[in-house]
Amino acid sequence: MKLLLTIVWFSLALYANPLLDEKIKSYIGATKYETQKNLINVLFAHSEEFVKINGSVDSIKVIKVLKQNGLLKLIYDNPVHLRLAFRTMQDPIIFLKIINETLESMGYNYFLTNNALRDSTGFVWEIYLQTEHIVDPVAFAKALELRGCSVNNVINNDNHYWFYDINSENASLGAKELEFGVNTNLGKPLKPYWVRVRAIKEITISAHAGDKWFPHVVFFDENLHVISDIKSVESMKSLKVKVPSGAIYLKLSDAFMLENIKHGLAVLAKD
Repeated sequence: MKLLLTIVWFSLALYANPLLDEKIKSYIGATKYETQKNLINVLFAHSEEFVKINGSVDSIKVIKVLKQNGLLKLIYDNPVHLRLAFRTMQDPIIFLKIINETLESMGYNYFLTNNALRDSTGFVWEIYLQTEHIVDPVAFAKALELRGCSVNNVINNDNHYWFYDINSENASLGAKELEFGVNTNLGKPLKPYWVRVRAIKEITISAHAGDKWFPHVVFFDENLHVISDIKSVESMKSLKVKVPSGAIYLKLSDAFMLENIKHGLAVLAKD
């Protein structure tokens, strides 16, 4: 009798929040939900722990518990056509770069844009990718946090569609930090360098003696809008540039191909 009362109490605790109940069901599917209902009732007995101050369900916290207890399937038996959508209410340019780089850091390098739309509800970027692995929502959210973004909500409409509502108000790129008066070596580039230039007034960029560098130097504001774009068709060993007002980021590359600076560049910052 005591065991029966305990199970009933757990059930009532979960069903006290139907939004949480529906979230769990959407992530693992109705069939698994029914077969694992007793375990779910135990795991989410204290439903208030999975609800944010505004009353919404903490999607990432729910998914983390499901994942830790083997209830969320992250690997398919065969490759599937996975659809992902990402929404923000903030500037889309830096948002797109952060999402792109975060996916790449998790091993998702090949995907196709299905739609990119901005309206009154925000900016939404939707992509397709062929994969056997669902993008791990917990790992994805953790990687976004390192860039100043947070996941407000995660929606799974079916087994192959995941929608992320993301707050990117405090987003920042993973750009290289410079120290005043120190010659910073950037190393061999796999893609263009990104450097943070806030509070810097002047920089000197130097190429390796064995390289033939054709400078391509672009300054951006905090939302990645271009402020200044310098491109040279003549090779240079060094270039001194004044940092324009409002510049936060600097992208360094070669005007033709990165192989021209295979030994890397060095940057000296002055205040």
